[in-house]
Amino acid sequence: MNNDSTHYGSVIRAHFKKLYIPSDSARPPIAKIKSEGKKWIVVTSISHPTDDVKRLASFKDWNLVVVADTKTPIDWKLDDVHFLSVDYQNSMAFDVISFLPYKSYTRKNIGYLYAISYGAEWIYDTDDDNKPYGLGLQQFQYDNEISGLRYVALENENVTSHKLFNPYRFFGLDEMWPRGFPLEYIKEHTNGKNRQVLCSKMPRSAVQQGLVHHDPDVDAIYRLLNAEPAGLNERFNKFAPSILLEPGTYAPWNSQNTLFHKSAFHVLMLPTTVSFRTTDIWRSFFAQKILHLSGHTISFTPVNAVQFRNSHDFLKDFENERQVYEDSGKIIRFLDSWSCSNSTLIECMRKLADDFVVNDFWQQNDAALIDYYIADLQKIGYEFPEVLNPSSENPYLASKNETRRDINCRRANFEFDLTYPDNSTEPAIQKAEQKIENFGVISKWCGEAGFKNFTNHFLSPEELAQRHSKDYVLKNNMNNVLLVVNNYPWKWAIGHIQRLYQPYFASVVFCGSYYPENYTKTDKGYAGIQEPFNFIHINPAEILRGYFGYHCLTLLNDVGLQNVHGYYFMADDAHFNIWQRIDFKRVHHLMGVEFMNSNQWWVNKLYGINAAKTILAKMSNTTNPREIKTWKTFEGGLRKYGYIKPNETVATDLLNGKSRSISDFFYVPSSEIQYYSELMRIFYDGQLFLELAVNRYLRSVRHQTSNFGTKSYLWGDRGSWATKYSVDMVAMHPIKLSGFMKPDKNRLKYCASCMKPWHDILFGASTNFTVKVDNAKDHMNG
Repeated sequence: MNNDSTHYGSVIRAHFKKLYIPSDSARPPIAKIKSEGKKWIVVTSISHPTDDVKRLASFKDWNLVVVADTKTPIDWKLDDVHFLSVDYQNSMAFDVISFLPYKSYTRKNIGYLYAISYGAEWIYDTDDDNKPYGLGLQQFQYDNEISGLRYVALENENVTSHKLFNPYRFFGLDEMWPRGFPLEYIKEHTNGKNRQVLCSKMPRSAVQQGLVHHDPDVDAIYRLLNAEPAGLNERFNKFAPSILLEPGTYAPWNSQNTLFHKSAFHVLMLPTTVSFRTTDIWRSFFAQKILHLSGHTISFTPVNAVQFRNSHDFLKDFENERQVYEDSGKIIRFLDSWSCSNSTLIECMRKLADDFVVNDFWQQNDAALIDYYIADLQKIGYEFPEVLNPSSENPYLASKNETRRDINCRRANFEFDLTYPDNSTEPAIQKAEQKIENFGVISKWCGEAGFKNFTNHFLSPEELAQRHSKDYVLKNNMNNVLLVVNNYPWKWAIGHIQRLYQPYFASVVFCGSYYPENYTKTDKGYAGIQEPFNFIHINPAEILRGYFGYHCLTLLNDVGLQNVHGYYFMADDAHFNIWQRIDFKRVHHLMGVEFMNSNQWWVNKLYGINAAKTILAKMSNTTNPREIKTWKTFEGGLRKYGYIKPNETVATDLLNGKSRSISDFFYVPSSEIQYYSELMRIFYDGQLFLELAVNRYLRSVRHQTSNFGTKSYLWGDRGSWATKYSVDMVAMHPIKLSGFMKPDKNRLKYCASCMKPWHDILFGASTNFTVKVDNAKDHMNG
């Protein structure tokens, strides 16, 4: 650490004086300002306008700045582009220009300042060979408040590797690492367990790095080991959500597909005294520490660009990245121990810039450049964030309170199928292998109880993959998520549920009160938990013996999974016949709106009629735009499907105090999940019981019901599940897995009644079952 009070940047600045020499050939950029100058894209280019640059220029609400260099054609021209020629750059009144070399990527710094001077609120930092893909720039998050996952360092954790995050691993590529990830930690590093938190409300990140398909940014070592001459051809898991990195955790990020909010404009500067392959990585490390001082964060978002990389000499890249290999780990260790006692962020930036010089991370000119950049920002009128008190409590850690209902952040874990870059096996075959292996465990488990009637011969993985790929239902379910909910703390059978369902869905997520230290003591009689194990912890007060289990689906929506077609909600003691067809475009409920004249549960004042009154009182006074919109949609749905008359309101229906829907299994398509979540959060806050809340939701949406309806439930005759169960059902509830822990006659009956049909249909190609077609008649408002 530098104890010398001398500021290197100030010393060097004293030796330089900016000379402004306007040139007759300097021409100001001529382009109209879009979106009031709030959104900007900055690239540098030495080529005539490429197709990618033309596409960037066409974006309706985005202003494109192209920063020229000495190699850029002097006749470069493209409509609607702010082109900064070299001559024009030299006429600009930015102090940093004196320090920016020609033939350098770092001339991008001029483009940043240009955009900021026009009132930018967002700057998209990218390259001229990057193509926005899928949702493109809309994939980024723009709302000030969001929900989602946070990656955190463990409490009192002092091991540097445990504070590192590998985004490529999180998004599904286990053995890949981004350029800048410290090589000394790669072999043993995982993103770890117990390091994710799910928050329903948190500030959006100041910097968002989007992932790139096809040829993602990796270092030359990875390319030399894995890339073909034509480059990489990789794809990330398409369901993985955005994830935010808590202050105190670190990951390298680049300048190729990165969105900066104005709260992070002070860390945009690219250093000039390091190589082209190092500059944006060093910026990312410097930026993270400075952002953390003011409580700001960075995040990684799902794929929103594709890159067919310009040709590179891997060996030359290797030489240009040598400092990255040697010093990335050193920088992370240094930053983790570095602190700033200064009261302003500007002074902390200067101090950190000087300390980078002392530690040979960059040279003195970059400390001076930081100083000039700060001065330029001040001239423009940029407002620097304030430094937070280091002792301030972090409100976004997982709650340890297990008795409150109003929990914002909670324990969670989400991992996604890992595809190894050197493994050419098709994902469908990998899934088939997992299906066969999983049922092999179940077959052995049934054998312990004396059940031997499974066929010993399985199809090959290739044959099974081909067969299942042609099955309409199984194929669709690979884009659906199964949510398994437990009314009480998890004690057993997670591993069994995983082996039944996990290979057949985009993800299987467990929601309930999960205490791993207790679970390991009680999970007897079943195979252990498999990885990945995705869960959301909800405390006993929140779920209250299942009264508010519907809140789990709201929390799952908070995660922000991508490209999901729909969500199944299933109680842990329900049995789901996954071969059964439903209408995937509609809500599906086993019974729908039922018991029309029953006041059961409504007469429970706390969770029935009084809860309804509490909800109505709240909604009559709310000023929350989202709640107002949701309530309007709710009332419109009730009116559309005939539950209230044109002159009646929601109050008429809620205070009616009749009808309920047993809801241990239902399906919500992605088109309806946001409305479901908004409405059910209102019901949860008012403490409306599960069967009443789902019933009222169903009244407001078009939905499908199953052929078996109320016969899918055995509340009055639970002991007869083995005789009542049918392969023609979508699901049955309850079949209590706690009854099969011992290898006795109960397990034998379960294997004969439920596991044998499962085997015959999914592995033996039996079609001895009936399904409900999509256009069949439904109960009530189908």
